[in-house]
Formats: sequence, C-alpha cells, structure tokens
Amino acid sequence: MNGNDNRIFNELRLLIDKSALIWLTFMTGVSVMIGLLCLAGALPTVALWSLVWILPTALALWLVVCHYHKKAKILAQKQQISMMAYHAKQVLDRLQQQIPDTLISDCRIKMRYLARHGIDIDAAMARLGQNTEKYNDLAMAFLKNSDKFEDALYDLMQPDTLMQYGANAHILRVKANELGIVNLTDTAFFHEMEAYVGDLDTIRNNWKKLSFELDEAYSILSEYVKSLCLKDDAIDKDGNHMSFKKWGEQLQEAFQALETYDTQKAKNILNELIKFPIDSDITKALKGILSNIDEMMAV
Repeated sequence: MNGNDNRIFNELRLLIDKSALIWLTFMTGVSVMIGLLCLAGALPTVALWSLVWILPTALALWLVVCHYHKKAKILAQKQQISMMAYHAKQVLDRLQQQIPDTLISDCRIKMRYLARHGIDIDAAMARLGQNTEKYNDLAMAFLKNSDKFEDALYDLMQPDTLMQYGANAHILRVKANELGIVNLTDTAFFHEMEAYVGDLDTIRNNWKKLSFELDEAYSILSEYVKSLCLKDDAIDKDGNHMSFKKWGEQLQEAFQALETYDTQKAKNILNELIKFPIDSDITKALKGILSNIDEMMAV
C-alpha cells in the first residue's frame, strides 16, 4: 500500500488498539480491586474465583482485535483500489484524447485526396459539423456495406419489387450524400425516382452507370481509409476481433468492478483487453493497473 493508505490503515489500527487497551485497563483495574479487597478481608477468598472470567474475555478481546485489524487492512485496500480506479480512468481518458488529435490533423490533410477525386468533402464536413471522426466512421460503414447495397438493388430490379428498389436507392443516396459522393448521390436519386414511377427499362438501361459509380466510390474511399490505417476493430495474435465499441464498454466494466472492489473481475477483463492492442501507451497503462492490483492484494 502507498503512504496515504498506510496512514489510513495505521489510524484505524491505532483506534482499534486504543479501544482494546481501554477494555484491558478496565479488566485489570477490576481484578486488582477484587484482589486487594480479598487481601484486606473485605471479601472472602472464594471471590478470587470470579477473576477466572478474565482469561476467556482476554482471549475473545484478542480475537476481536485481530479480526478488526484484518477489516481495517481490507478497508484501506479498498480505498486504494477506488483511488487507483479514479486515477487510471483519468490517465486513459487523457491518452484517448491525445490519440485522435494526431489522427484528426492527419485526416484533414489526406481528405484532400477525396476532394481531388470528385468527392465534395467540404460540404460533407460542413453537414457533419466538422466531425472528422464521424466522417471516418461513415466511410468505413459505407465500405463494409457497399456490396450489400449493390446486391440488394440488383435483386430488387424486378417489376413487382420496384417500390422496394426505390426505397433502397433512397438509402444509398442518403449514405452517398453524407460522404459528399456527388455523382453517386445524383445517380442514386435518378434510380429512386424512376423506381417510384415504375420505369423498369430506364433503370436497367442505367444500371451499369450506378454499378460503376458505386465501385468507383468504394475504390476512392478504400484508398483514403488505407492511407490512415483506419480500423473499426482490434485484433489479437490469434486473429480474433473485438470492436472498439465493445473494447471501450469492457474497459468501463473493468473500472466499475474496481470501484465496487471486485478486483478479480477487473483483472479478468483487463487481461482480456490487453490481448487486443489498440495503442502502445494504453496497453502500457492497462498493464500498470494490473501490476498495481497485484501489489495491493499481495500486501
């Protein structure tokens, strides 16, 4: 335990010892008084048998003192764990705030690649309130679902499913517009309108254009994402994936476990999170927390 927690532990132990000493002083005083009264003849000698109660009482008092010393130690450990959880959260919050700063400045530079390839990045960022992180999330989601967009539209390009085709074209239009993909937005809007008026022939005649622009958008966004080494999940050495969202939720659960003094649960979660390295400084901080927990519990 550190200095502050040693002081807390020593204060509690001193309080317990003082309470026990008061009882011992009282018991000793009573015993001496009975002995003196017997010697003076004020009490019969048989009254000395009444002092037998001192031995079991002293033993019980010793056991109580030991029990409360242990309780005081646990309380001091809990105080240290709680403080460590608080400080660890502050450290990790600072680390997580520092990481996006570098990433954001890098994104703003590399976003000009998108502008050079026909994406209206300035309008898209204005709509998103200049939230670079949000744009990157939307870009990765678009890349993940682009094949699904194309397959769904192709399957719905039938006389009896044109309304559904129009609805899916609308979704694609919205997604493309969020990212500033102007050509794809306009083409998806054209397909949406033609679907709602039931012009299947026009849709089929313009399908290659939509498919080409969707593939082109995928290629441009993919190059941008690769240039930033963006990921939406963490991977351990065995190739298992954990989303950043789940990683963050697990970290919060570990802190909650520490705040409720469930150190074993916190250790289990933190040991699992370390397997999925997100950042070297964060991994180092988590290992430091685990080391502190082991040191505290070994005291």
